[in-house]
Amino acid sequence: MTVGLLSRPVVVCDALVLRTWACGETSVIASLLTDSHGFVKVIAKSARRSGSTLRPLVQPGRLIEVEFGLVVGRDLQYLRAGSVKLDPLSDARLEQYAYLLAAVELIDRCRTAGSDALRLFALGAEFVRVLSCATSGSAPPLFYAFELALLVCLGMAPEVQRCTGCGRGGAELDRPLWFSPASGGLVCGSCEAARGNAGSRRLTAAAQGALVDLSSGEIAAVPSRELRREIGILLHRFLEYHLPGYRLPAALDLLRQPAAPGGSVSGDRDEQEHA
Repeated sequence: MTVGLLSRPVVVCDALVLRTWACGETSVIASLLTDSHGFVKVIAKSARRSGSTLRPLVQPGRLIEVEFGLVVGRDLQYLRAGSVKLDPLSDARLEQYAYLLAAVELIDRCRTAGSDALRLFALGAEFVRVLSCATSGSAPPLFYAFELALLVCLGMAPEVQRCTGCGRGGAELDRPLWFSPASGGLVCGSCEAARGNAGSRRLTAAAQGALVDLSSGEIAAVPSRELRREIGILLHRFLEYHLPGYRLPAALDLLRQPAAPGGSVSGDRDEQEHA
């Protein structure tokens, strides 16, 4: 909703807080994805002061109702007021915290990908709601389903049921199976042998089945740690190839295995699992 009776119009809408950073001594700049005005950057004056009414509105991952001035042509709008509608981090486990911040980081990167902001907001808001009541261990498949839905929003969804080369599916697929970001997804053994796609990875039958289930919203499809690792790497590679400026979300570093005594943190950044 836009109120135009004031000298400077004011917008009141729902928003997802994507990213924040300090500005000056006490202020905060926040990147928001709104349900009516797309991506918006706002400045919250004095939000870092204790007792500020704006402080709760500039926490990444929160779903808020927000009021801000709207001046056409200005890159930075002034945050005036608002309220928190949902804070999934109020009682979150580390796993939920990491995946939520990873999701909003990915959404923030989509501002230059020609994406539909309204669909992205709906996806982000739904992920926040679902993650806020997730049971222990369910966050990884929820995040994988989010990544696949994000790719759908961007028009980049991988093909996971039929070979992108010959078009065969099901029992007709020649084994072993491969997953190729350059080809757009699934590649059968014959087509892989003929083409030799750069960056292809072997795809187990279990991972293919999990990708099919996750793409249809079935989150119980990734039961084991090994399968989570395989799915996480596949989706990471696919996003890396197709989403401009993509890199593994920094929040996922929180889930890396701790270092052994006298050693380094286990797992290569590009090859680590998402869980």
